[in-house]
Amino acid sequence: MKRFLFSICILFGITALLLFFMPMRLAVSMAGLEGKTFSAKQISGSIWNGHIESAKLGPVNLGDLDAGMQFWPLAAGDVILDVKRPEHTNGGNLSATLGRAGEGFLVADANAKIPVGRQLAPLPASHIELSGFSANFVQGRCRTASGQVRMSLDANIPGLDLQRGLLGNAECQDGVLVLPLASSSSMEKLTLKLEGNGRYTARLALSGGNAAWTLLLPSLGFSKTPDGYAIKMTGQLGQGFNE
Repeated sequence: MKRFLFSICILFGITALLLFFMPMRLAVSMAGLEGKTFSAKQISGSIWNGHIESAKLGPVNLGDLDAGMQFWPLAAGDVILDVKRPEHTNGGNLSATLGRAGEGFLVADANAKIPVGRQLAPLPASHIELSGFSANFVQGRCRTASGQVRMSLDANIPGLDLQRGLLGNAECQDGVLVLPLASSSSMEKLTLKLEGNGRYTARLALSGGNAAWTLLLPSLGFSKTPDGYAIKMTGQLGQGFNE
């Protein structure tokens, strides 16, 4: 009996040492990130105190991140990472929890202001701001989503001030992550849909009849609608969240 207990203690000790010295790169892979929408120039450090250099989510740059694995989810077989970009670094503060939870991929309590640039072109987006954003994809389908999303648009269109941003709350519709965003006047609306395979569609609708729009908006790709003008775009963000 004593030999059995001694063997158990040795096995436990070896396991603890392996966990303690496990590299962060392995944790990123176990969390279901590598080979999907997430990529990085270099991953270093241990699973408890790691560093991710030049991280990207699809085509969007996240910058340098500090990362650490949560201990207690390991008991259920989940690999969950807390990632953070210090506020003093380029791009400002970013924090989120993400990884493999059960049969799905989880992003939880994400708070960040992320520059978009030309990644969603021809949509004239400049920044996406997340506040308490969470989403859970299971086998490529959006199961739950919540939190506030604000998108700033950089477009010089007479009569509109899109730089103040379009605001809305994340939700799931038929397995698709949907961001229904609108301006404070509701005259400008943007519906962004993201599927588990990374494919997205976006529709920006502008209500009104400013005379300058007649020539300007069609040249930017907008089509006339009964209420004003609208433009629809499609694209791909990495390989998505399919399991």
